[in-house]
Amino acid sequence: MSDIEAFSTPISAEAISSVWLSAFICDLSSPSLTLKRSFTNDSYWRDLLAFTPDFRTLHTLPKIQQFFSVPVAVARPSQFRLLPCVRHRRISPTKTFIQGIVQFHTVIAQCTGVFTLTQSEDSSWKAWSFVTTMDQLCGVVDRFRVHTPLCRPAEWNTTMEYTAVVVGAGQCGLSVAARLENLGISTLVLEKSTAIGNNWRSRYESLETNTPRAYNHLPFVTFPEGCGKYIPCRDVADYLENYQKTLGLHVLTSACISAASYDASSSTWKLSISLLEQVSIVVTARHLIGATGVGTTGGTLPFMPSIPGKNSFLGSMIHSSEYKSSSCIGARKVVVVGAGCSAHDIAQDMANHGSQTVLVQRSPTAVVSRQTIDRLLTGYVGQNVPPTEIADRFYTALPLSTLRNSKHDTMEIHAHIDQDLRENLARRGYLLPNPEDNFLHRLSVRRGGFYIDRGCAKLITSGKITVKSGHEISHFFPSGLVFDDGSRVMADLVIFATGYSKTTIKEVAENLFGPQVADAVHDLGGWDSDCELAGVWRPTGHDGLWFAEGDLFAARFYSRFLALQIMAREMGLLSPDQKTYITC
Repeated sequence: MSDIEAFSTPISAEAISSVWLSAFICDLSSPSLTLKRSFTNDSYWRDLLAFTPDFRTLHTLPKIQQFFSVPVAVARPSQFRLLPCVRHRRISPTKTFIQGIVQFHTVIAQCTGVFTLTQSEDSSWKAWSFVTTMDQLCGVVDRFRVHTPLCRPAEWNTTMEYTAVVVGAGQCGLSVAARLENLGISTLVLEKSTAIGNNWRSRYESLETNTPRAYNHLPFVTFPEGCGKYIPCRDVADYLENYQKTLGLHVLTSACISAASYDASSSTWKLSISLLEQVSIVVTARHLIGATGVGTTGGTLPFMPSIPGKNSFLGSMIHSSEYKSSSCIGARKVVVVGAGCSAHDIAQDMANHGSQTVLVQRSPTAVVSRQTIDRLLTGYVGQNVPPTEIADRFYTALPLSTLRNSKHDTMEIHAHIDQDLRENLARRGYLLPNPEDNFLHRLSVRRGGFYIDRGCAKLITSGKITVKSGHEISHFFPSGLVFDDGSRVMADLVIFATGYSKTTIKEVAENLFGPQVADAVHDLGGWDSDCELAGVWRPTGHDGLWFAEGDLFAARFYSRFLALQIMAREMGLLSPDQKTYITC
C-alpha cells in the first residue's frame, strides 16, 4: 500500500538508484541470469505481462533467477531510463526503502519497472521488490490520443460481429471496453439494466465512495471536480453514463445473454442476446469478458441466514440490497445484522433519523478512519501529488505477497491516528481483531470484514447505536430476536447486511453463460500460489473467456492488462500453449 512521505526526494536517493540500475543492467547482460549484485536473497519480482503473458510473482533470488532466465533472454530488455520521481518510503518505524521507476523496451513492448531498494549488510542498495508491467505493445497506437470519441457510431443489426463482448456496464466493464477500443479492438458491452449506472443508483441513497476522488478515476475520463472528495453513489452513476457517451462506447442496455456457445475450431463465441421488447440478436466474438461484479454482487443472490421462528416475527425483514433510505421506512426499532461497510452505513442512516438502532456484530471488524485512508493513499491526496499514472505505479509497487510481512508494519505507523477510536469502540463492546488481522490484511487478502468510518463509530461510542456483539442469533420471537446467551432485542424491522451467496467465478460463469461453459472454467477467484488473484483480469481456463472485477481503482489499473492480453493474442504474439511470448 502506498505511503508517500514526500514526492520531492534528496539527490542522494537518485544517485543510489542510478548505481542500482547500472548493476541491474549489468546483471541482465550476463550470459546466465545472475542478479546477486542487484537483488537481495529475499527479494520479490512481480511481472504483469512485461516478460510473461500472465501475472506472476516469484519470491527468493534462486526462484527469480530460474524462472526469469528464459523470459528475459527472449524479451531482450533495453533502453532503460530512470524517471525523476525517486522517493523514500517508510513502511515501519525503523525501516525505510528507496523507490523509483524505470522505463525500458522489450522486443514487443514498452514497459515500466518499479523498484524498491533496501540497504544490505555491506551497505550496498539492492532490490527487495521489483514490479514490471507492460505499458504498450510496439506498433500499436493509442487511439484516444488521436481523437475522441474512440468509437464509430454503432450500427445495430440482428446479426453483428465484434472482436470482444463485455457483459456488464459497471466500472470494470466500461473500463475494459475503453481500453480495448483504445487499442482498435471492436467491443460491444451488454448491460441488463435499462440504463448505465443503475447498479449504483439502486443502492442505498447515503452510499458514497470510501476513497478519495483522485483514487477512483476510470481510464481517459476523470471525475468532475464538483463531485467532492468522496463521491455520492448517484454521482458515480451519472459519471459512468457520461463516460460511455464521452468515449462513444457501444453499449446495449436491457440486454441479457439467453445462450452462449464456443466453437474451439474457429475460436469464436456465438451469443444469443435477448432485448427488452425488441427482436433478439446474434453476436459473434473471439473474446467474452464477464464484468458483472465477480466476488461482489454480480450473478449472485442476496444471502439471508436461516433463523428459526421467522414466521412468528410480526415485524419486517429485508436484505440490505433492498434498503434505500430511512425516509422509506417507518420502523422505530431496527436491528441491522452484519458489521461491514453497508451495515454501518445503514445503521448510521437509521439512527440519524430517529430509529432505535442495534448493530449485531457476530465477529470482529477492522475499523479505520478516513484520515488513515488518506495516509495510506498519500499519492492521491493533498498538495503536489504526482500524476495518477505515477501514483498508481507506487501504489502497486509491492507485490501482494509482501503484505504478509509488511501489512503489520504499515498499519503500526498509522496506529496512533485511530487509537482513541478503537479504545472508545471497545468500551462499547465492539469487537476488534488482533493487530496481525488488521485492516490491510482484510482489505487485500480476506477482502472483507472491515469498516471505513463515515460517522457510525461516533454514534456507537455515544450510545445512539447499540452494539450486540459476539453472540449468534438463536431464533425470532414475535417482537424481535433472541440470542444464544438468552438476551432479547426488540425490533419491528430486521435488515440483513449479510452479503451474497454464489460468488465464485465458476458459479458466476454458469449463471451468465450456462453449465457447459462453466465446466471448462477453473473454480477460481481466490489466491493462487503466487498470491495473485486467480482467474480475474487473466486467463480463466477457458479460451477466449475472461473476468473483470473490483473497485474503481482496480477497474482503472487492471483493465489495461486485460486489454493488452487480448491484443497480444490478436497479434499472434503467444506460443501455442500461451505460456510464453514469441518474437520474430
